Amino acid sequence: MSVLIIGNVSNDVLRTKKYFNRIGIINVHSFSTVDAVMNYISDVYKEDIDLIIFDVKLTLTNCEEICQQIEILNNWIQVPILLSTSYEKTIIIDRVFDAGIFDFILKPFDFTQFKARVHVALKYREEAKLRKQQESSQLKDLAIAKKVQKNAFTPSLKLEHIEFDGLYVTSNTLGGDMYCWFKINDDLTAVLLYDVMGHGIAASLVTMSIRSLLRGLITRLIDPVCVITELNRRIYELFSDEDMDSFLVTAIYILIDTKNGTLHYINASHPPGLLFGKYGETVLLQPNTPILGLFPTIQINKKSIQLSGWHRIILYTDGMLALTENQTVDLNYFHSYASQDNAYALQKFSQKYDLFENNYTDDITVVSITITL
Repeated sequence: MSVLIIGNVSNDVLRTKKYFNRIGIINVHSFSTVDAVMNYISDVYKEDIDLIIFDVKLTLTNCEEICQQIEILNNWIQVPILLSTSYEKTIIIDRVFDAGIFDFILKPFDFTQFKARVHVALKYREEAKLRKQQESSQLKDLAIAKKVQKNAFTPSLKLEHIEFDGLYVTSNTLGGDMYCWFKINDDLTAVLLYDVMGHGIAASLVTMSIRSLLRGLITRLIDPVCVITELNRRIYELFSDEDMDSFLVTAIYILIDTKNGTLHYINASHPPGLLFGKYGETVLLQPNTPILGLFPTIQINKKSIQLSGWHRIILYTDGMLALTENQTVDLNYFHSYASQDNAYALQKFSQKYDLFENNYTDDITVVSITITL
């Protein structure tokens, strides 16, 4: 622990040092000016400083100059600053507090007052250091959690008639987006994109809990109505406590049958997907089923679309709507890359909107599926 005293009145500085020695603080350094402190102490030794005593002759005339020096100190190091002065007019004291002092000590010195104010400042400093350590640890945990969540996304898949690719841009917090696809057999392939409402660690845990269910659930039940019925039931049972009623889930589930040239889908209150045809025709995969997790049973509606030739399907989460001020994104952009594969189209889309160059409050997730029959 180190204490700095800044002041040019030698008697006051010596008395302050003696008071620190009386309360067991020996490592005390004194400097005549703020500039001297900043020129002498390197960034390495700054870590050891826990308190600054700024001893000044404060007047109405020099108040602004003193306040500027306090602001310079606060920008240089984040430790409590105690202003030692004999001037105590309210207007001046208010101004130096606005500038960033933690507390003040009035002259002539009273040891009891000095000891009490120093102890309060040092206790605050210890608590601030502890909070900083906890925040650093939480940031490391958050980075690991983000990586784990990102690794849970299904990698690109290329089959004889279908290609699956996804784009996921993490927000500044953990989010609730997830996609996965499974080859069920030679003819059937399923894809599910879902979004847990909310942000942060809790939403991420719910997302990962649902993700752990999906392979067994989808490959066993296959049919969209059965899959969504069971998924809704599981979500409701897992997260229907009164403290967890905010964890509702939007989802879109698609089953592609290449043998019969058919696409079956259920959209549970999710943003509408887009199905592009080779010649520019577009079909919206509109919501047709309630949000998941609100009730134990819901009415589920499945819709089927016949496929032939080339098609591209674009699915996304509502984080896409935050890319522009008017909350609209030109998803027809993907059709302009009809002759290119999914990965290239997603790359060009991310470049157009600078997805990896900005910080967003919500995750941004896009899935591109190309079907060639």
